[in-house]
Formats: sequence, C-alpha cells, structure tokens
Amino acid sequence: MARARTEKLYVVNKILNEQDFFPLAVMHDLMLVTRLLRHFKGKAVPTKAGRAIIGDHGALQAVLFDTYLTAHHPTVSERFPVDADLRHCIGVVQNRLGDWVTLVDFASWCLPIDAIRTYRISPQFDACFYLMSSVIRPLLWLGLLERRPEQDSTRIEERLYRKTPLFDRFIRIMMRQSGGWAIH
Repeated sequence: MARARTEKLYVVNKILNEQDFFPLAVMHDLMLVTRLLRHFKGKAVPTKAGRAIIGDHGALQAVLFDTYLTAHHPTVSERFPVDADLRHCIGVVQNRLGDWVTLVDFASWCLPIDAIRTYRISPQFDACFYLMSSVIRPLLWLGLLERRPEQDSTRIEERLYRKTPLFDRFIRIMMRQSGGWAIH
C-alpha cells in the first residue's frame, strides 16, 4: 500500500518529503519529543537514549505509545466538545474489538454521542472523526489495531476495525492501589 502511494506521489513530485507520508512526519516529531532523536547540523541523529533503545522494539513502541496517546492534540480537542477518557477507549478496544466492529459502534461505546450539541456533519461523524484522530490512528500505526483493507472507499463511519493479537500482549489496564487506573 505504501509503495502504491509512493508511485502516485512520484507522478506529481520528483522529490518526496517527510510531510508527504504523515505517519513518518508524526514519528519524527515523536522521536524529538521523547528525546530519542535530535537535530545536529541539519540531520536527525539519535541521542544517547535513542542509541540505547535501538533493537528493543517493545521499549520503543511503549515510549511512542505513551507519548502519542497522552499528548494533547489541540486541533482535535477544539473541534470536539466532549473530552474522551483515554483509559475507557482503550478498555473498549480491549473488551469489545476482538472481532470486526464499525467505527460508529466503537464511537458510541466510547463517547456520549447524545451530548454533542454542535457538529459539522452529524454527531456520529464528529465522534468518529475524533476517535480516528486521537485513538484509532495511533493504534493503527503502532500495530495494535487493524482496519479491514477492502474498506478504503467506504464512509468513515462504516469502516471496520479490530484489535490485533499484539494488543493484548502490549496493553494491560490495571487498578492502582490509589484507586485510579493505569495503562501498562
């Protein structure tokens, strides 16, 4: 899929930049934020922590997961009036996305759609867009969710998602002794 997209971009552009591949641009920013990467003389070079994590894919994935999912996304938050509880959304993925589920069903389990009073297209669409931007996209990029591939041309609300076997091996939701939840 990435190869086909690359070929389409080369038809229009002779040079491809990081911003042409959105996941790559986000990963670059994440690596800078986590201080695993820094810029030196116009190049991105790994820091001491970055060199130490090379080869430890699980640790790298955990750092990127924590940073991306807990980061504030102002452009998404401003458009969506209800703040989602990330732990709840991850819990829904853990408990209900063992089989293919539509995005609108997932959104209805995670968000109070009836409470949305201002919206662009419909409350369901805005809820789906919010979850796509803040929960689903990073889980897809980290290999914890998968989308049914033949669903590319369907409406966003009708796309089907399920968790991957890696999700249950990677995510553990536990009760802290202080009474709060923790995602590990």
